[in-house]
Amino acid sequence: MLAAAMACCLLPLSAAAAPETTEETSPVNTEYSYKVNAEGKVELYDFKLSGSFTGDLVIPSEIDGHPVGYIGNACFYNAAGITSVTIPESVSNMGDDVFLGCSGITSFSVAEDNAYYTVKDGILFADSEKFFVAYPPARSGDSYTIPDTVDEIAPSAFAYAQNLKEVVIPESVQYIDAWAFAYSKIEKATIPGSVVQIDDYAYAYCESLSEVTLESGIDRITNASFAFDTALKQITLPNTLTYIGQYAFCSTGLSCITVPSSVEEISYCAFGYTLDAAEDGSILSETAQPDFIVYGEPGSMAQEYATASDTDNDYENHFTFTAVEDADIPYELGGGKLAETVAVTDPAATSETSVPESTAAAATGPSGDSGGVFGDIGAALRNNAALRTGLGIGGGVIILLGIILAVVSFRKKKTPEDADETEDETDEDTEDEEDEDPSPEENTDEETDI
Repeated sequence: MLAAAMACCLLPLSAAAAPETTEETSPVNTEYSYKVNAEGKVELYDFKLSGSFTGDLVIPSEIDGHPVGYIGNACFYNAAGITSVTIPESVSNMGDDVFLGCSGITSFSVAEDNAYYTVKDGILFADSEKFFVAYPPARSGDSYTIPDTVDEIAPSAFAYAQNLKEVVIPESVQYIDAWAFAYSKIEKATIPGSVVQIDDYAYAYCESLSEVTLESGIDRITNASFAFDTALKQITLPNTLTYIGQYAFCSTGLSCITVPSSVEEISYCAFGYTLDAAEDGSILSETAQPDFIVYGEPGSMAQEYATASDTDNDYENHFTFTAVEDADIPYELGGGKLAETVAVTDPAATSETSVPESTAAAATGPSGDSGGVFGDIGAALRNNAALRTGLGIGGGVIILLGIILAVVSFRKKKTPEDADETEDETDEDTEDEEDEDPSPEENTDEETDI
């Protein structure tokens, strides 16, 4: 699974690069590139004045007699001089990232009869406030609470927000789309468990973001979601997480991470790397952090990632993996415990744990060798749980049988045949003694004859 994820080529990370625009197919307009669709409605694709326009923008309701019905992807990309936007009644659909990079906008407004878009406190919504479209990047105030009617936060909805430090996301939200908070000044983010997916670049380039809470329920963190968040030094991943995308936590302040056992796939360079980016945001190279530590349960995806390799993409990890008993508890925050590798012999113990390196080192001699044959046997026992368990059970059975046999032998009664044999042996011993040790009288007679 991990190999398949790594086999893909480098993900081209672009700092919110505008999508390609469609060439206009109608008479030249000095402000927009556009086309007229089959329904006779104008589709806007590019605001030609993005680099020079300043002030309040009123999007036209029609061009050349055709109603403006659609505003395409990144149409007003990087038009930093726009201070406010008015959307006409005719517009019923917008693409992604329409106002991305428009850092000077303080408010939105919508024509009263528009059936799809609405504005509340200068903030743009759609679909009866279920879809959060855009927060004015230059709006005053350092905190904002999203209404609990919202179930999706649109691409780049809070991008480049200059004054916000915290956005409260309600339990109603299920999706945080790409670039949703990118380049914003937020310092704290709490993402509820109702959010199923955090999409590409959602919190990328948030250089002030230092506190992130990911609640249980989140399933996927996709590509570069938290990349370049240099103030982020710790994070707790929920035990419902199954996927971590490419570059998800690269170029952050993290020096280690605890990965829960629920994670089934970790993509190429997900964490433990510093990225070198070009001016347009595209990635030039990745450099591994030499002292980065991955904590996780033995045999988990975390352990696999620590030493994963892919020759096709010249990808090889050499991170330190440290086994913990429970990866649901972030070890780096001080609440977790290291796993052990030696079987616990205490009958009250219910699990197998492993000894820290200092304990294992005690089994070697002062010179660092393993102590010859006995050291090899000890090493084999330490590294083979099945062998230790088998010897422990087998040894106990043998000792118990030995004790039983000893008791039985000690208490065994003699048979009549054994008694006769004993008497015979006694008689033979007596006769031998008489032959070897003559009586005093016989010795006296011999002396007299002599």
